[in-house]
Amino acid sequence: MICALPQRVPPLPVEYLGGCFRGLHFCLVEMSALSDKRAMRLVLKIAKPVFDYALPERCPSCGAISTDGTNFCAGCWLQIRFLNPPWCESCALPFDYERSAGARCAACLADPPRHDGIRAAVAYDSLTRTIALRLKYGGRIGLAKLIARHLARHLPADRTGVIVVPVPLHWTRLWSRSFNQSALIAQELARLGGLGYAPDMLLRTKRTPSLRRLSAKERRKAVAKVFRTNPAKAHLLSGKRIILVDDVLTTGATSDGCIKTLKKAGASWVQLFCWARALRDDGHATPIFDAGDA
Repeated sequence: MICALPQRVPPLPVEYLGGCFRGLHFCLVEMSALSDKRAMRLVLKIAKPVFDYALPERCPSCGAISTDGTNFCAGCWLQIRFLNPPWCESCALPFDYERSAGARCAACLADPPRHDGIRAAVAYDSLTRTIALRLKYGGRIGLAKLIARHLARHLPADRTGVIVVPVPLHWTRLWSRSFNQSALIAQELARLGGLGYAPDMLLRTKRTPSLRRLSAKERRKAVAKVFRTNPAKAHLLSGKRIILVDDVLTTGATSDGCIKTLKKAGASWVQLFCWARALRDDGHATPIFDAGDA
């Protein structure tokens, strides 16, 4: 039961912060005689409480101080729709009520998807969209770890031979942005799950225009034939199980192109993991979006 939301604290005096950092500097100097690893562990142990007090953890959505270990403040946490069963056996689209084992949604029955399942941490809305955009365009790369932690609960129990592969960026976009948000999420997810990680398994051979504001049909046309496997890594795909990672699932055009390429190269199973998945109010996938490239 939530009694009160976290309260703001007044900024600390500059003199206090200066003293904290002078103390940290003294610790670093005194630890110079120790081995690097021992010194780092000791410094981090001493410094963490100082930084936690001077620079408290804040909600990645609204910026309020968060102290409950969930990263989100109580208000934002209650607004997020976390996705869990019951859902479609094929695409994991949430059902409104419990159904028999192996139940599939109407869309998957009519047109079986190329993928072997979708696992999204949350439903796509204005709040979860903000997280994706702050990572993607705001340079808040620490959010990749937050996203990976929420995705880790969906990892399969049998992880034998599973390789985590991010949706790639074209090299020009990677150069301008300096990082691939999907790769950051994938790297942390692989670490948390003890899985193999192949950041360059897929390549994007052509720079596509921004997919924002495009319809599903226009997106599929834009990403047609822009992906291929890395010639140096393609032989590793034969018979492998792949977790493909992206930030947001919208029309599925980008991820579908990646999955097609992976399976053509020999992957036996490909499941898509993403932070947020767009849903209609009735729980079904929606065709129109205003952000994200998936």
